[in-house]
Amino acid sequence: MILKLENVSFGYKGQPVIRDVNLEIPAGSFLSLIGPNGSGKTTLLRLMSRVLEPQQGRVLFEGRPLSDMNAKDIARNIAVISSEQFFEFPYPVSEIVAMGRYPYLARLHGLTHEDYQFVDRALLLTNLENLRQRPISHLSSGERQRVFIARAIAQQPKLLMLDEPNAHLDIHHQIAIFELLRSLNREHGISIVAVLHDLTSAAAYSGITVLLHEGSVIKVGKPGEVITRTLIRETYGVDVDVFPSPAGGFPLVAFAPKK
Repeated sequence: MILKLENVSFGYKGQPVIRDVNLEIPAGSFLSLIGPNGSGKTTLLRLMSRVLEPQQGRVLFEGRPLSDMNAKDIARNIAVISSEQFFEFPYPVSEIVAMGRYPYLARLHGLTHEDYQFVDRALLLTNLENLRQRPISHLSSGERQRVFIARAIAQQPKLLMLDEPNAHLDIHHQIAIFELLRSLNREHGISIVAVLHDLTSAAAYSGITVLLHEGSVIKVGKPGEVITRTLIRETYGVDVDVFPSPAGGFPLVAFAPKK
């Protein structure tokens, strides 16, 4: 088990956001967090990566309390890509990817030959070699997302967490990002947790789906067990049709305009 949450609760200014969440994330899994806006998905992701501390309960990484790990130790094991990342200065792609090596740098020392090898590998895996000197400000949204994933790969994480990795991307770039994540998961053994609003993408690419509603875990299971017409109606408050996709049998969510 790479990550385990035990009775985790958290709130802002006395308002509960996460309520008594118990969750186990197996090593090597691709898990998606779904749920309506305000259900606590992003807050839960922040608790999993110790950006936030639980007000009750605890988070364990490979059996070790996350609260016992220092920032550098966490960064060597967990990489996080938030939904919005901005760079005011037009850093070249290679420099941004190299930032993923910071948890390994000795004090007052620069990057080593080995560090640059990890940067090169990350650029290769994300198909960014020909863009390594391009300023990030000159890239498309899809290319920037690949840069952030490359930076995460350079960290050598066991667990990669992403908040809406397909936000603001067209369908071509969405598919490219999800195929890249699946490759990192299946071929390189990186466990993945992603907050997703797109239920069809969650169903197509994740092996485990967690449905949140009002800060509580409603259902955990395979996409076909979680993304159902009944559960979507109960949590999202909308009537949809859910049927097996002809492209792979995973649950496909469909709706029509009201007459």
